[in-house]
Amino acid sequence: MAKLPLEGVRVLDFTQVWAGPACTSILAALGAYVIKIEGMSRLDISHILLTAENQFTAELWNRGPYYHYRNPGKRGITLDLLHPDGINLVKRLVPACDVVIEAFSPRVMGNFGLTYEVLRELRPDLIMMSMSGYGQTGPYSDYGAYGMGLEPASGIASITGYADSGPTRTGVSFTDPIAGIAGAAAVLMALRHRDRTGEGQYIDMSQQETAIPFIGAALMEYQMTGRIPCPRGNRSSVAAPQGCYRCKGDDDWLVISISDDEEWASFCEAVGHAEWRDDERFATIIARNRNHDILDALIEDWTRGQDHIEAFHLLQKAGVKAAPVLNGKEMLLDPHLRERHYYDLLDHPTDLGPRPVARTLIARFDRMDPKPDRAAPSMGEHNAEVLQGLAGVSDEELADLEARQIIGTAPILDIPPDADLMELLAQLLFPLDRMIEQGSIRAVEPDYRRQLGLDEGAHTGK
Repeated sequence: MAKLPLEGVRVLDFTQVWAGPACTSILAALGAYVIKIEGMSRLDISHILLTAENQFTAELWNRGPYYHYRNPGKRGITLDLLHPDGINLVKRLVPACDVVIEAFSPRVMGNFGLTYEVLRELRPDLIMMSMSGYGQTGPYSDYGAYGMGLEPASGIASITGYADSGPTRTGVSFTDPIAGIAGAAAVLMALRHRDRTGEGQYIDMSQQETAIPFIGAALMEYQMTGRIPCPRGNRSSVAAPQGCYRCKGDDDWLVISISDDEEWASFCEAVGHAEWRDDERFATIIARNRNHDILDALIEDWTRGQDHIEAFHLLQKAGVKAAPVLNGKEMLLDPHLRERHYYDLLDHPTDLGPRPVARTLIARFDRMDPKPDRAAPSMGEHNAEVLQGLAGVSDEELADLEARQIIGTAPILDIPPDADLMELLAQLLFPLDRMIEQGSIRAVEPDYRRQLGLDEGAHTGK
């Protein structure tokens, strides 16, 4: 395989949680040397979310599955950015780096004294990207932003949900991965510009603005007709029937979307109800839309007796667009995804062992294989490698930084001096039986490692 396109490019990554890490994960998969910076007293919150075993062990903060999913392929260092020596270390790293990426609100980097104007003095062709929630200018620029707020602010929530239920979130912070992908594309364009001109540049990217094009049809509808689109649930203005129908399992569902009369006829034949095809109430897409409630009841009478996977294959083979609603377990065990090596198997040096991680860069290239070359870093794992290798920190200076907790490998928690740290950390674990009772999780399967083939040495990756 050929070299990866970003080999030799170094990225200083101040981002946390999802949007920024999604961006820098793509750059790492393309071969960039990405240095994730976090503070021991202000660590990435994805460190502390639920682990698969939900048991307290040493270094709980290095086990969070979300952290591992969003940070593969990176190096990890810790720096106290509230201490002048932490800021000085950033300035010593910048000359060795090509790109700086941050996702704070606009005032934060300025408070650190790390604006683009300051950093460009250290590296004239530096590319810096700020990917804040609302951009660096404008009346909302200093507002806090997370995905659950940016979904409505970007208009997405105005068209999701049922007509009689009001706006509904998508269930994930949809704007985060969108911003991550857009951010990676912006950095690649800036690198291309630098290759051609020798010029670095500053990129102001608003996460709100990256999501707005995803409701482009709604924007256009208002511009062309004056109508404000509203939520339609599972229905469509161009397909009928279209819906999500319950199958025979406890919580199994099948989505069906039929866009023309020929497909409708194929559907009727496939489900053994040829008489629906000849029913005048369903003869055209307009008629099917008019009688959609009747159709939904008839279709669900059929799907309730069907396995959602078998019905998916039956309808697809008949030329009908259908798909099962897969849950997390079904996604991990899906034979199609496993055959296509969708999951990278990353072996973490802690006791976590190998874990399947969804590919960061989805596209397959026949001349290169962009994917992370390592699992997500443990906290401060690469302090010595990065600070000594790129910032010229000596052994003595490194030891002094550790002694003064400018750097380190464990969180610094604000707890009373007589508190039991182990007991406090153990309290972070959520009881699984309570989560099942609340419906946060559907089931616990202690043999999940065997089902994934992790105990037998088999793997889901390439």
